[in-house]
Amino acid sequence: MNPHATKKDFRDAFAGLTFPTSRSAIINRAVDQGGVDREVKMIVGELPNRTYNSLDDLHRAIRAIYLAFGAPSEKVPV
Repeated sequence: MNPHATKKDFRDAFAGLTFPTSRSAIINRAVDQGGVDREVKMIVGELPNRTYNSLDDLHRAIRAIYLAFGAPSEKVPV
């Protein structure tokens, strides 16, 4: 996988989230944001069903998903 979503795409998708938050709240926020890259929605849909305690916690989980899909570490947008 070669990521094409940007840091801005993820920043926009998560704008306004308050932590701790659930996977479903994260997915709803990403889907409700107009113009969010479809890759962001796909990656967020792969998040484990748990509570995320901070934006850093969420970014670590997203990074792990990208790496599991074979994305080069230096190209992961979070």
